[in-house]
Amino acid sequence: MRVLLDTNVLLRALAGDSAVESMRDILLSEETEVFISAVSWWDIAARIDAGLLQADLQELREAAVESGFVELPLRGEHVGALPSVSESGLKLTSFDRMITAQAESEPLRLISADARLAGRSSLFLRA
Repeated sequence: MRVLLDTNVLLRALAGDSAVESMRDILLSEETEVFISAVSWWDIAARIDAGLLQADLQELREAAVESGFVELPLRGEHVGALPSVSESGLKLTSFDRMITAQAESEPLRLISADARLAGRSSLFLRA
């Protein structure tokens, strides 16, 4: 299985949050490839810059690599999938829209804790 973590799930996974325990078997399975969007790093950097998150971006990226997560770059076909996400009528941030578009165009199973994405996420993490 190939999965894409949204930014909040990524942060929870790296912090060892107990909410991620329900996904532990999926995330640690040798048959699962876990992707992290480059958009998540941009989202995290924006949160740090805005004072909403106290973290070291480089340390987070290193922890993700050590966890075996694979970085997914932003590509043109991902941007091309944005209209279908935008037409959903969901009130999403630009970061959420882009990560959802990436998941749908790859395709990857999106793991999200955001209730707004529950209908579009193939795996939903209950907080």
